[in-house]
Amino acid sequence: MLRPIDIQNKEFAKKIKGYDCDEVDDFLDAIIQDYELLCKENQTLKDRLSLMTNTVDHYKQMEATMQKSLDVARQSAEDIRNNANIEAQTIISKAKLDAARLSKQIDDEHIRKHQEMLGVKTEVEAYKSRVRSLCENMIKMVDNMN
Repeated sequence: MLRPIDIQNKEFAKKIKGYDCDEVDDFLDAIIQDYELLCKENQTLKDRLSLMTNTVDHYKQMEATMQKSLDVARQSAEDIRNNANIEAQTIISKAKLDAARLSKQIDDEHIRKHQEMLGVKTEVEAYKSRVRSLCENMIKMVDNMN
């Protein structure tokens, strides 16, 4: 690729019926200016393209990192959900066992109290029977006193 300095330093051979040197030099000066502007603009565009390429790469890396973080978060959420389900099942199982144990204790206590009540009832009947017998004996004694 030609550089502006290459155009500026270019020498042409002179011939008798050649072009007007001043006119050629003026035209080449205009070309040099335009060419310098194009080279600067081209370099600016290359620099911007490089910067944008680096920015795109940076955003792609950020996207990849975010995707990995999202995957880790999803896995963590799944693990937490599974652990919560396991813990819930454990709590339910323990509650069922506790309920069964308490139910058995209540049934056992009920049976014990029922047997205790039957024993008291038997004692009351025996006491009533003794009192009745005593009363009958007293009535007989009162009747016999006459």
